Amino acid sequence: MTVKFSELAPDEIFNEVMDFIKRNARVQKNDQVGRVEKFSPEHYDSATLDCNMTTPNVQRKPMFQPLHCNHDHYWMALHACYQNTRRQDILGKWINEEFDSYVGKILSEKFGNKRDNEPLRVLGVGSSEGYLETLQLKKLTTKFPRISASVIEPSTQRISEYQETKRQKSNEITGIEYEWHNQTFQQFVTSKAARQKYHFISIINAIYFLGELEDTIKQLYNFLQPGGIIFVVVVKEISGTGLIVKTFPRLAVEEPNLRTTTESHSVKTNHIINSTDVKSVLSKNQMAYSQSSVTDSIDLTTCFTQDEMTPETKLMLDTLTMTVKFSESAPDGIFNDVMDVIKRNTRVEKSDQGDDKYYIDNQFDILIISKQP
Repeated sequence: MTVKFSELAPDEIFNEVMDFIKRNARVQKNDQVGRVEKFSPEHYDSATLDCNMTTPNVQRKPMFQPLHCNHDHYWMALHACYQNTRRQDILGKWINEEFDSYVGKILSEKFGNKRDNEPLRVLGVGSSEGYLETLQLKKLTTKFPRISASVIEPSTQRISEYQETKRQKSNEITGIEYEWHNQTFQQFVTSKAARQKYHFISIINAIYFLGELEDTIKQLYNFLQPGGIIFVVVVKEISGTGLIVKTFPRLAVEEPNLRTTTESHSVKTNHIINSTDVKSVLSKNQMAYSQSSVTDSIDLTTCFTQDEMTPETKLMLDTLTMTVKFSESAPDGIFNDVMDVIKRNTRVEKSDQGDDKYYIDNQFDILIISKQP
């Protein structure tokens, strides 16, 4: 006696109900279908079930649309998150302080004495507005006078922002020639440009968009020049987002036909990928890597101190749950359970005015993957 029970019920409840129905069903032969089952509790008329009880796995429509399947909404949610976090600053600080020792020094040792007139070839994947990649390139120009930078970004708006960043930094960063690829990674893979080999590949919080994980990593690894490096920033399983999805696996239902869309492009996507998944693939394929990590805190005070959520607060929740319009589409029970887990994992600090401020930590691994010469 519910509306869209099979779509809205949490897995545990759905499975319990289906088990109860099957235990109380009786089997009756049917000339057309061979076998059907009927639910026949006492005092009720028999009613033939529409669902096929002989099928081991009932296909269920996902309760939520994964955030990575809606690129425009993803960027709105991410922007709202950036307004309440220092993620870009924290990653920028790591690049300014640690990038040379993890990446620049190694590339210089491998390729610095062999460059002659050949540029260092750099590939940015899912480069967004280019803020962090520009910091990387600035570091690399201190060791390599000529750099050829290829940028893959499916959003026309993000590429325009990257080009504006490049223009603003033109007096600080010289010696770089850019190639712009306004397309998805999978479109790039099938293009002529993919025949090139690169010395450095950067993927900052974009591994989620690129397709099936193991295939993607193998493709990226194949693009590397021997001795080259892939730089990946990816969320940790134990972080705020990872913890929520691990606690509520229904949020992370993966559908083989879900596609990430951005303007006229689409590509098959994984809903949730974390650093544990990436490291598992690297170990399986015997790809050497080192790692570092950073921690970012998201200010969620408005989630708990306002009677009604603002649009910005709702978008922040979308980022944490990795779903589209979570606060609007989640049944009350699931919404309250998720909010309870979020609140239990926040830390409370006093503001200068003495008010409570609620923060949740989001942790990221920085993986530096090396291809042996």
